[in-house]
Amino acid sequence: MDEFYEIEEPAAAPADPEAGVRHALDALDGLDDLPPAEHVARFEAVHDALRAHLSGDA
Repeated sequence: MDEFYEIEEPAAAPADPEAGVRHALDALDGLDDLPPAEHVARFEAVHDALRAHLSGDA
């Protein structure tokens, strides 16, 4: 069963521009503990968070 994984948005824009990237990548922690079927949703959530950060929407 695929479950949507949502990354929480930081409360305010980080002063460190790399903090948003690190925050998005933190969602990959524990990936080894998940069944492979759940990896796609996790990767898509990270991709969306990185895209939003890079475009300035996050």
